[in-house]
Amino acid sequence: MFVKKDGAAKIYFVGAGPGDPELLTVKAYNVLKKSDVVFYAGSLINPKMLDIFKNVAMLIDMKSLNFDEIKERFESLLKDEVRRIISVLHAGDSSIYSSINEQMTYLEEMGIDYEIIPGVTAAFAASAANRSTLTLPDVSQTVIFCRGEGRTGKMPKGQDIKSLAKHNATMAIYLSFGIIESVVGDLLEHYSKDTPCLIAKDVSLESELLINCLLKDAVKTAEEHSVKNMAVLIVGDALRGKYYKKNRSKLYDKNFSHSFRLKEGG
Repeated sequence: MFVKKDGAAKIYFVGAGPGDPELLTVKAYNVLKKSDVVFYAGSLINPKMLDIFKNVAMLIDMKSLNFDEIKERFESLLKDEVRRIISVLHAGDSSIYSSINEQMTYLEEMGIDYEIIPGVTAAFAASAANRSTLTLPDVSQTVIFCRGEGRTGKMPKGQDIKSLAKHNATMAIYLSFGIIESVVGDLLEHYSKDTPCLIAKDVSLESELLINCLLKDAVKTAEEHSVKNMAVLIVGDALRGKYYKKNRSKLYDKNFSHSFRLKEGG
């Protein structure tokens, strides 16, 4: 059980968002500014983000470290009575496809205080950059975050792409362009070949790539633009939202009452 001690070190897991430093939350920015040490994955974090704290913090690139080596550095730093605020910067949001679970387990066992600060995940940033939404009344009220099966482990039963596609909800598929042909084949089992897709890579960076296409063309389009990994594929009819004039929210409908407003004439 963790017992907070005065003057003890604290570790922050900070979601870096999709890459643009301006998409950090204010809380994330403030924590990074006051951090004494920042761990980050050099293969995933935009170098411009390091400019926020490189003059005040010790930077430790984790891209070539294994978990035991990261623990060794934690333990060494926790003996330091000067460096009390340590941040671990993760791309996107720490709650999805990150590696903080084993780090949290370790910190819990050691009784070390920690906090998680959320970030903007790529699917949200991609949808915003594309001027689209992921849900739409009467079209899709569900968003599925998922990935194809890769080297990091098998999918739990019922959570493979083909099974999830049965719902015809909006799907945001991460980390799967290495197997895009298989992914699209599974999607086509349940989605129309003319279902809209968004291929989004390097969202919010200068190299941002946003391509709208139909599901039947997704493999060819990804190949033409050399999209191989670290991109997100969004699939679903909600992407047509701005062209669907009848699918309106009830929130501002003049004929709909709610707790703060009566319908017109009501």
